[in-house]
Amino acid sequence: MPEHEAQDRAERLFKAREQQKADAPQAMAEYHAAIQRMRDRTQELRRQRLAREAQKTQKQARSA
Repeated sequence: MPEHEAQDRAERLFKAREQQKADAPQAMAEYHAAIQRMRDRTQELRRQRLAREAQKTQKQARSA
């Protein structure tokens, strides 16, 4: 590989790594936000399920 091609390749790799470092904080923030949205949704679904189950239990208790 000619020397200028190796230098160009090294520069491209360096720039790509620097861009990844620059993007990392935003990517991590998005990652953590997605995890929090999933946890919030799971918590809401759990709350709804428990409410349904409690309502079902109350109906069964009234019927018995």
